[in-house]
Amino acid sequence: MKSVEETKKYREMAADKLVLELAEVRRNLAHAELKVQAGKLDKYSDIEKLRKSVARISTIISEKSAE
Repeated sequence: MKSVEETKKYREMAADKLVLELAEVRRNLAHAELKVQAGKLDKYSDIEKLRKSVARISTIISEKSAE
């Protein structure tokens, strides 16, 4: 998914759903990092994408709470 489309999707979500999405993405990131440590992850770019998703969601949550 392109970052613009992903950002639009997150901006349309309600704040409580964003918190749940953030928890899921963080869980996926932790899982991917464990796979890297075990040497079983083929695409290391997945970790970077997950980190950026965490940052996007966190930013949108803080913007919505400031409103």
